[in-house]
Amino acid sequence: MRTLFSLLILLLIPAGALAADGHGVAVGDLTATAYGYIGVLVFVAAYCLVPLENKIHLRKSKPVLIAAGIIWVLIALAYIGLGDPHTAHEAIKASLLEYAELFLFLLAAMTYINSMEERNVFQALRAWLVSRGFSLRTVFWVTGLLAFFISPVADNLTTALLMGAVVMAVGGDNKKFVALACINIVVAANAGGAFSPFGDITTLMVWQKGKVEFHEFFDIFLPSVVNWLVPALCMSFAVGNAPPKQLKETVSLKYGARGIVALFLCTIITAVSFHNFLHLPPAAGMMFGLGYLGILSYHIKRHEGRTERYDYILGARGDESMYPLTWIVKRKKRLEHIIDQIPSAVFASDTNHVITHWNKAMERLTGVPASEAIGTNRHWYPFYKEPRPVLADLILNYMPGQEVERHYQGEYRKSPIIEDAYDATRFFSDMGEHGRLISFSAMPLKDLDGQVIGAVEVLEDFTDRQASAQHFDVMKNIARAEWDTLLFFYGVILCVGGLSQFGYLAKISNFFYLDLGPTVANTMVGILSAIVDNIPVMFAVLSMDPAMSHGQWLLVTLTAGVGGSLLSIGSAAGVALMGTARGTYTFGAHLKWAPIIALGYIASILVHLWFNASLM
Repeated sequence: MRTLFSLLILLLIPAGALAADGHGVAVGDLTATAYGYIGVLVFVAAYCLVPLENKIHLRKSKPVLIAAGIIWVLIALAYIGLGDPHTAHEAIKASLLEYAELFLFLLAAMTYINSMEERNVFQALRAWLVSRGFSLRTVFWVTGLLAFFISPVADNLTTALLMGAVVMAVGGDNKKFVALACINIVVAANAGGAFSPFGDITTLMVWQKGKVEFHEFFDIFLPSVVNWLVPALCMSFAVGNAPPKQLKETVSLKYGARGIVALFLCTIITAVSFHNFLHLPPAAGMMFGLGYLGILSYHIKRHEGRTERYDYILGARGDESMYPLTWIVKRKKRLEHIIDQIPSAVFASDTNHVITHWNKAMERLTGVPASEAIGTNRHWYPFYKEPRPVLADLILNYMPGQEVERHYQGEYRKSPIIEDAYDATRFFSDMGEHGRLISFSAMPLKDLDGQVIGAVEVLEDFTDRQASAQHFDVMKNIARAEWDTLLFFYGVILCVGGLSQFGYLAKISNFFYLDLGPTVANTMVGILSAIVDNIPVMFAVLSMDPAMSHGQWLLVTLTAGVGGSLLSIGSAAGVALMGTARGTYTFGAHLKWAPIIALGYIASILVHLWFNASLM
């Protein structure tokens, strides 16, 4: 209690001093108070947890949400201590408005991207690329070029994942090629996203703030090209020109796919028109465009005869789907005898993910005989075109709940009646003549001592029971938005807004932009964004709002966008590819080429200073 009382005294002394001294520290300059110091420490502590997300399995949104709440509690207490209960309220409203515009814009954009993915737009492009028979060097340049020109319309993360899937499919076991191609894709995606408001969150924030108009982003097109081409040319000499393994893959676009792409372009035009001609927030135009998608969604469902919305899990199956698993738990016979007696399709695997049992119903469902399945780890083969974990694999992992969520977003549930078991449903468009809706339940197998010795999975075909399984629903695509990312943005914007209200950003702005000069400061912003996420860095610059020329605003837009390419952890594109090309595209592999990437970074800045000299 004495410690708590002392802490309260420590917090109240600076506020009392500020309230009493009308000519000392100005209201709003709380940098020298305990409130300010604690706010900075809370933000640093929370942000240190963000890059450790994959290590500690804590979603990045959670620490920054806590930090944002604490920081604004401290601000409110500080102003209440000054006898001003209103300023904090108005300040947080301004930050909330900033976030609301960003949130609605991104929600509409993410929904369109998810809709295009559901209609096989990206899958069809990937299939076309991998079946062309290009040489490795050609694949290197084609994927880089496409990444550069797709990322201004889609986001750099989606672009990197799409092109990364192509190089991994074509490159196969050629780890050197895959690593170089992934580096090239990351650099190209970040560079392409820098000259478009839709290419990166930072460019979107700059555009929404009105610092750079839509057409003015193209002033940094040439510097962006240089940023990608310089390292790409150097790396291309290290890429062999041997022909890759031949692949044949065909993916058909689903009904309405081209219409969704067209409406997405119309939505972009609507958002730009709202901003340029009507002087309304671009987010309002994006939400208007989301209405276009809603109308098309209704038409697609009418065309496919699937107008009834249902929940994949609870609408297709109830707790009775777990009965085969409960039978396995309760019966004492040998496992192979139990599995053979179950009428549903069942397979089991050991802790090394090798199939140990594959019953007759499983043979009928998949068309794969037990003799070809047992002893292999190819339980994915009847359902997917490339290796990926199935539900039985995921429940053997550390923290299976998070792994299941990552692979079956919104299409799974934890068993209400069996410990550690999960239930999921998915529509497989390539199974059968018109696709099949398969539901599956999985649980770990344990020995008498409670040690996990494997996993068992039960599969059932629900296609006939629920004919509406594959319907297109815009609300489902909204639900698939990256909610962790959107909540992370909320935390970041409120944290940075809070530190700005304390007065720290004003002091940093004076040092960077007055003492060092805007060119040096904006160059350092790009380098900093390779270490710290570029979103809080750019939001901090926008909150500082330093007085600088239009050319300098273009420079900081460029550097914040491409600076993340210097390290693999410096951008969402790099982090995502490290996950999908695990063990091949690594932090170390990217670091080897960091000097060459830095050469492209410097060259892009010099080209901007020369090409846009009249704007500086």
